[in-house]
Amino acid sequence: MDKRTIIGIVLIVLITLLLPFYQRWVGGKAPVVEKKATTRGDTSQTIALKKDTSKRPPEVQPKEQTVSSFDSLFTKQEVSENIPDAPEEKIIEIENDHVKAIWSTKNGGSLLSWVLKEYDYYKGGKVNLIDRNRLNLSFLNFNGKEIKLQKYNLFTDYSGDTKIVLDDNNPEFTLTFYLPLQNGRVEKTIHFFKDKYSFDVDVCLTNLQNYIINRKYFVTWENGLPTTEENIKDDNNYTRAYAYMADELENVDAKKPEYKEQSYNGRVDWVAVRTKYFLVALAPEEPDETNAATIGGFQEKINEHVQKHFRISIDSKFDAQSTSSNSYTVFLGPLDYYVLKKYDRNFEKLVMNNGWYERLFRPISLLIIPAFKFLYRFIPNYGFVIILFSILVKLILSPLTKKSYKSMSEMQYLQPKMTELREKYKNEPQRLNKEMMKLYKEHGVNPMGGCLPMLLQMPLLFSLFIVFRSTIQLRGKPFILWITDLSRPDVLPIGVHLPLIGDNIHVLPLLMAVTMIWQSKISMTDPKQKMMVYFMPVFMAFIFYSLPSGLNLYYALFNVLSMIQTAQIKKKMHPGGEEELATAVVPRKVPPKKKTKSRKS
Repeated sequence: MDKRTIIGIVLIVLITLLLPFYQRWVGGKAPVVEKKATTRGDTSQTIALKKDTSKRPPEVQPKEQTVSSFDSLFTKQEVSENIPDAPEEKIIEIENDHVKAIWSTKNGGSLLSWVLKEYDYYKGGKVNLIDRNRLNLSFLNFNGKEIKLQKYNLFTDYSGDTKIVLDDNNPEFTLTFYLPLQNGRVEKTIHFFKDKYSFDVDVCLTNLQNYIINRKYFVTWENGLPTTEENIKDDNNYTRAYAYMADELENVDAKKPEYKEQSYNGRVDWVAVRTKYFLVALAPEEPDETNAATIGGFQEKINEHVQKHFRISIDSKFDAQSTSSNSYTVFLGPLDYYVLKKYDRNFEKLVMNNGWYERLFRPISLLIIPAFKFLYRFIPNYGFVIILFSILVKLILSPLTKKSYKSMSEMQYLQPKMTELREKYKNEPQRLNKEMMKLYKEHGVNPMGGCLPMLLQMPLLFSLFIVFRSTIQLRGKPFILWITDLSRPDVLPIGVHLPLIGDNIHVLPLLMAVTMIWQSKISMTDPKQKMMVYFMPVFMAFIFYSLPSGLNLYYALFNVLSMIQTAQIKKKMHPGGEEELATAVVPRKVPPKKKTKSRKS
């Protein structure tokens, strides 16, 4: 979790807890009422995960922090004299409902491009998830030499069209690459589908039982995923490598220039690399045919930014028969809960899973997303969906808001009496507590009544914070005018370069601060507290300045609705204005005890 997120969470907690006191402070003390003489009378089998912190062979350690370091680390071209190389390159383009892909017979039958048709890239065009990253297969021969398929140009018998478009009439397509090895052969068959972000890979090893040592081979995704967001630092805060085994998620971050990895022994469900919005996952069709998972990475500095590189690998069992085969699913697409859920492989566990706070409020966040999607069906603009959603939330929370305001009014009225008791019993703390409790009881006031309703709202506020900041539903979704992406800060060019601000300004955080000032001024009755009216809004504007515009839009509108609601509640509860407010809290009438008549003997 980055420092800004930690600071934001701590501040939200403090603001939520201190808001009643702040409003009471800004509002000033209620008029002191002239004293009158009154009588106030399931168990599932798990597999132990064994961490192996052993380092990789020396040749895989990056020596320089350059872009080519990863290529020299894993993709160095060394063609074996005994293994033939395909004489020419063949390129095949495949397009379905979601993806445009380009495959080549070079480098082990590799992806040259994987463009997501529905997601825009901030520099223009569409998001391409391939940048020096690829799927690889490797094993050790009996001479101890590591054979990596990516070092060789593969053969293919396909001679059809170089562009294939999958549709209802042609929903699937199969492409096979192969490499002869002595008297055997390595075969990689890829299956594409009309409506998926994934492809299936069948690995078939024929007559290699006397060639492969240790009865295992490795299926690996090299070099993770490229950065797709303009805010590279924010994207890197979410970027991790994962292994999902025995219903447990293990993860590795890349924090140093030296390559480091972790190995986990046992049945592998999948390995993956995620960024903020996108995911590559490698999942075996038969997890029981796996031995271990290895995930690792390093980072390098490119210009002023840090780039993370990851390598994920599955240690698969090799059946020493004439033919040994296994199948894998490779997902390469958006980190969308509903897209991932369809695969029934638990990929969706990575959605809203970046840090303990996202996991804690994840169940509530998962209720908010379908509400957004439902409203979006009728209102195809997420900005207006946020506006409608904030109104619905305000209506749902109105009972809590009313209770909180009533409690704050009661405490405001009792403040002079509480001050009097503190002065009277300042040297008798136990007596002071006793008299305070007696005062609360006489007036039927709960001192926590103003904070408790706000504490009950906190889970919803945190969940909304996570949804606006982390989920892909708002990515690239425009609202109106200059607000073109609700997942990023709104940027309005101002035509001049200002110190600390630059040549553009974020309007919605400032609008949110203005609504806070307006709300505070409405409730302020003591001119001495004028500075406090501005302190909190300015502070909040600073914290929210670089947060998503969707979040700022929600809070700004929420403040406006709160002002309207508070005014209505105040009018209904105290139609007589401040004078009526001063006498709003009256002591409870305690019924006199009935006297029992004694029987005459």
